[in-house]
Amino acid sequence: MREARIYFERLKEHFEPFIEGSLQGDPYLREKIRELSLALNKSNRAFQERGSFGFCSSCAGRGIRCCGEGLEWKLSPEEFFINLSLFYLEGRSFTFPETSPEDCLFLGERGCILKLTPLFCRNFFCRELSDFLGLENLILLQNSLEDEATLTFEICEYLKKTNPLIRSLI
Repeated sequence: MREARIYFERLKEHFEPFIEGSLQGDPYLREKIRELSLALNKSNRAFQERGSFGFCSSCAGRGIRCCGEGLEWKLSPEEFFINLSLFYLEGRSFTFPETSPEDCLFLGERGCILKLTPLFCRNFFCRELSDFLGLENLILLQNSLEDEATLTFEICEYLKKTNPLIRSLI
């Protein structure tokens, strides 16, 4: 995890000075990230209403964690840039939580601290959670991710084509 922390700390140092200018100077990017924020709120609401977040929190309270070491590598540089942008739009700064070596770098006391978690993580339903939710709710939750996934893909592709900071990492 030490390597991941160093990598993402360097990305943060690399990206943060340019977030404000990128959002102010690129109306398309700013609008797409605002749309993504709304899509994230919508999918988060669906997960909350179906009891998924509460179920995972209950497991975490018993020491059971699905967010293990190495999962931070599922987050692309573009998705990290988007996260920093989402924090910026809320008037907040992203800070890394204190984690144990066997946990994901982004696992905080109340779950994932990212605004935009990797789709791999969002779409993970352990057997116990799947049984708890049932097929109908699983389908509903996966469908609730459609706008989030589509917008994330569009923004990432746009950043790869237009953002010199991102292009320098590819």
